[in-house]
This record gives sequence, C-alpha cells and structure tokens, in this order.
Amino acid sequence: MSIRIRTSVPASTANLGPGYDVLGLALSLRLKTTAAPDGEWSVVISGEGAHLLDNCGENLIARACQQACEWNGWEARPLYVKSDNPIPIARGLGSSAAAIVTGMALAQLANLARLDKDALFRDAAAMEGHPDNVAAAVYGGLQEVMQNGDSYQAHSRQLDGSVRVLLVIPGSMKSTASLREIVPQELPAEVLAANDKALRQVLAGLAQGNAALLRYSEADKRHQPYRLAVQPESQAIFGLLQEIPGVAGVFLSGAGTVVGGWILDEADCTSQVEQALRERSISASVQLVTPDLKGIEGEIIEG
Repeated sequence: MSIRIRTSVPASTANLGPGYDVLGLALSLRLKTTAAPDGEWSVVISGEGAHLLDNCGENLIARACQQACEWNGWEARPLYVKSDNPIPIARGLGSSAAAIVTGMALAQLANLARLDKDALFRDAAAMEGHPDNVAAAVYGGLQEVMQNGDSYQAHSRQLDGSVRVLLVIPGSMKSTASLREIVPQELPAEVLAANDKALRQVLAGLAQGNAALLRYSEADKRHQPYRLAVQPESQAIFGLLQEIPGVAGVFLSGAGTVVGGWILDEADCTSQVEQALRERSISASVQLVTPDLKGIEGEIIEG
C-alpha cells in the first residue's frame, strides 16, 4: 500500500524586541509539504525562494529528515518531496526553522506514524542552533524558551485575540549567522536587567493587547541596535513604522531584514505604510498577518 505524508508548518517571528533567543511567535504563513517514498531524494519547491533552493538530498528539508533519522536510529528512506513555500527566505521569518521542522516531522511520521512535538522541538532546536523560531513552528502561538543545561524548554504564553503583525519585507536578504556575529556576547548587567524588564512588559502587552506596553518592543538594547546599524534599509523602515498611527510597537523580526509592527483590534494601516514607503523610495512589500495558534500539523494518507 502506498503512503503519502502531509505536513504544514507556520512561519515565525522571533525576539520581538527584547526577547533575544527567547521569544517566538508563529504566524499565519505556512510551509505546506507532501512527501512519498521514492528511489532517491527529490525536492520540488514552489513559491518564495524556489530558484534559490536545492532540489535534491542537499535541500534543508531533506537534510533535516536524514539528520533526525541518524539521531533517532531510524532508516533514512529517500522521499519525493513537494513543498509550497510562502515564507520569504533569509529575511527573519523562520524559513529555515520551518524547513528543519518539516524535514524532521517527515522522518517522525515515516517511522513512527505520529508526531512527537517535544522530541521534534528538541532535535530541530539542536540542528537550527537557536530555539525561538523552532518553538513557535512546533507548538504555535507565543512561546518563551528557557535553557535548562544543554536543553531547552518552551512555555506557551498568553496572547490576546486582538494582536496581529504588520510585516514590512525588503527585497534584500541577510543570513542569520552573519547577523549573529555582530551581537556582543557580553553586555553590562544594567543593560541586561533593563532588557529583561522590557521583555516582561512586551509579554504583558501581548497578553492584554495593551499598546503602551507593546512599545517596549522598541526598547531592546541586546541586539536590535547592532543589527539595524548594518541594515540601513531595515533601520529606515523601523523609523517609518514608528511614525504610523495604529502601529503599537515596532521590532526587527528575528535578525532581519523584515521589520514588524504590532497591530491591535481592527486597525489596518497597510495602505498608509505602502504610501510612506513609496514617498521615501523604499522598495518593500507589506503584509498583515495573524498569529498561528496550532503549530505543526501532519498526517499520513494511505492508498
């Protein structure tokens, strides 16, 4: 009997200002994949970044699947993989986390016929190298990640139903690895304490849908100033969004280049932001998205 495996994994935005490597929020853009056993690895990608991605066993989805099999002692059977990707590549929206989670979920479903989210989070975070996007992709919603020795624990946090995210997406791409290198490893204790306070305010703002508290997304001193300094286009977008009524707070999505703004209730300032971008000759697309509360979904279809 032939089988097919289907997965759907959300995009994510991480850090949210002061939550460096700690906060992740799943978004309503989903990487949807269908896979079936085959004689050799083949990966067909449509959508965002299709021309940039490998179409064989070197594709990140395939490599993650093989890595999960190696770590868990499973047979790494080749798959024919077909993915539709709406997540911009190398922009700070969790595209690599979504691909890794997808590949490792394919391995789980092929070998266990079910998803084990906790094991999936553990393995995917180890391969990704940082846990925030992975936690959001696996569990959905708003996740706060704590380090416990050599492992991570993800905790779901409250998210008010009014919260949405306005994404401003420049055409330029940046690798997360290069943008991690410019973030200082050590900062004064008072800076870290202020950042932790801002983090708690942002979490409270997201739980309450409180615009005043969400402004603390802009108060980060841990990573945003350093990353914005080498991304002038993102820095210009950051300042532009701060001037738009209806945007409750602004943050760099992950390492960038995308800049996010909190939107509450029914406010939709998309056209206003697009107009402001045109006036300043900034080339970027604008998208209003909602949080995704489900995280990864997967199933096996027989016949």
